Amino acid sequence: MKEPHCLGSEQGRTWTIRKWIEDQEVTFYNVMNDMLLEIIGLKNRLISGPLHFKSRFAFHMALYDIDTFKSHIFEQHILDTWDLDEKTLNTLKNDDVELLKLGHRWIRNILFDNLEQD
Repeated sequence: MKEPHCLGSEQGRTWTIRKWIEDQEVTFYNVMNDMLLEIIGLKNRLISGPLHFKSRFAFHMALYDIDTFKSHIFEQHILDTWDLDEKTLNTLKNDDVELLKLGHRWIRNILFDNLEQD
């Protein structure tokens, strides 16, 4: 298939999907996307209608406004009940990927704690 706007077909190179994903370093983004889609799927299965305002705020903050999420962790102490060790806290201060992963776990806990069914 050749599209006039796609200059890739002029390069004379054939790619497999796997090789293109590796070359473009898309794997990491697919993993993060899969984590988000899992939350969206659970929401649609377990919670009818739109999320309440507080849940929408938490969702946006943890998954789209990582700086505010970090601030809430370290200044508002929203995760004090999670009993995170010092090493983990230091990692979260310096590693936005780990912070985003934690955000996914936190949102799952907020939205689905006591709702998930086997």
